[in-house]
Amino acid sequence: MENKTIHKENYSVYQNRIMELLSCRAGFPPEKEPLATACGLQQKFHADGSFRPFYGDTVVFQLPEDSKQFLGKLQSSLYRLSGEMLSEPLPVDTMHITLHDLHASSGYQDIQSVIKSHSSQMYEKLSYITGQGQVHLSAKGMISMVSSSIVMLFAPVCEKDHDTIQRMYECLEEVRSLPYPLTLHCTLAYYKPGFYTPQEWNDLYQFINQWNRQYLDKFHLVLDCNRIEYQFFNSMREYRNIFYDSHIADTAP
Repeated sequence: MENKTIHKENYSVYQNRIMELLSCRAGFPPEKEPLATACGLQQKFHADGSFRPFYGDTVVFQLPEDSKQFLGKLQSSLYRLSGEMLSEPLPVDTMHITLHDLHASSGYQDIQSVIKSHSSQMYEKLSYITGQGQVHLSAKGMISMVSSSIVMLFAPVCEKDHDTIQRMYECLEEVRSLPYPLTLHCTLAYYKPGFYTPQEWNDLYQFINQWNRQYLDKFHLVLDCNRIEYQFFNSMREYRNIFYDSHIADTAP
């Protein structure tokens, strides 16, 4: 693997970047411009918003059940308001916060050898990561992320928790380096691939903008690093743990 420079963000820089994402219209276009979804969304969803096969591996924080229920209710609000422009709902029981994406492809054959290579490294990495105790996060607000999805952004509540998460992220960078910094988030919904007028997306924007103003830093969660999982997905709906009980799971690719 080619060595790449890891750009580590300190706590202040991370916080500022997250707040900038929120302040820039939460990722939505200027008020009179259309919202065109990202081209890559068509790899994950059909035109009608149903799930396509899409394969890859990732490392995620499993969420406490009460946090899943809170985010699930928020997801339901998004669909009641703007379900016609959103793809098929993500199952609430698979909601997670991504620690580090690894590889993804619409072709199953493309990812088999890569994931086997990752798997050979991941057990040692997870042994380190899952020994980091607990980290505390605060919800900063929702944004439209790269015209693909609606996500909830999170930030560590203190510098110590930030540094712990950054160390874990850097550990996984040794498996595969990414060209962008960590942005802690939970995906609530994906757009249905398409082109939406301001009249179509404005209600969604207004709801998110109001929620962000009202609930900044009012939703907190505690993540147990022992519940970090290395997972394989075969669509945005289906995730499976690759490791369990110190062995490679039978469901691994």
